[in-house]
Amino acid sequence: MKYLMTSLLIASLVMPFGLVAKAGVSALPHVFNLSFDDKGNPGKDESGNGNKGELKGGAVWTDKGHTGGAVEFDGTKAHVEVVVDVPEKNFTMGVWIKTDQGDVGIYSVLDKAAGDGGHDRHFFLKDGKINFRTWRGPAWATDKKVSDGKWHHIALVVKDGAGQTAYVDGSQVGKHDYDHSDFDWQQRVWVGFSNDAANDYFKGLIDDATYTGAALTADQVKMKLMVTNVKTAVEPARKLANTWGGIKTAH
Repeated sequence: MKYLMTSLLIASLVMPFGLVAKAGVSALPHVFNLSFDDKGNPGKDESGNGNKGELKGGAVWTDKGHTGGAVEFDGTKAHVEVVVDVPEKNFTMGVWIKTDQGDVGIYSVLDKAAGDGGHDRHFFLKDGKINFRTWRGPAWATDKKVSDGKWHHIALVVKDGAGQTAYVDGSQVGKHDYDHSDFDWQQRVWVGFSNDAANDYFKGLIDDATYTGAALTADQVKMKLMVTNVKTAVEPARKLANTWGGIKTAH
């Protein structure tokens, strides 16, 4: 019985600790995942797909990210470029931003540099509120203001047959019925830029820019996408080891 009770106790510990240990580990099908955490290689693609971001136009790495590092944009020409083809259907775009500017570009999918030849899938601020546009659908606005100088996570989920769903800090803030992009000749993604904004270039900090090849659920946005690059696995493992030590001592 003593050994049975010990086994049951171990099982009860391993299950919750296993969940906690994976809390910051995203198993999402990212096309790219730019954590901006590596000072020596700030554009590293954490997805393993090799879709590296290149800091251009005066964009600089900073250690003042939402988690770890981030990129600072000066509102002039600074941007991060990822040369990649991305899905037009069933996708999710996500990014952490920090700005006090009310009319700036954030994120977009482009043909050539600065949108020459075509541009689409825009995140931008208008009067401080987050706006989106997925071509051939119209631009649409939410009532959520995020230009308060604090960190906010913005995500757009586009699902075939269901339309677009926007989230800020894990909460749904708007929907639109256009369910895909018709812009299929893209060659790059620019972070820190949108042709649809009054000021194309972003001013402030951006962290954890992701493009995911799946239409995520609300729970996945909140429980996985927002914590894609939060590294929390070590501490739970240490706690489990300490707890197991206590079990061995007691028995």
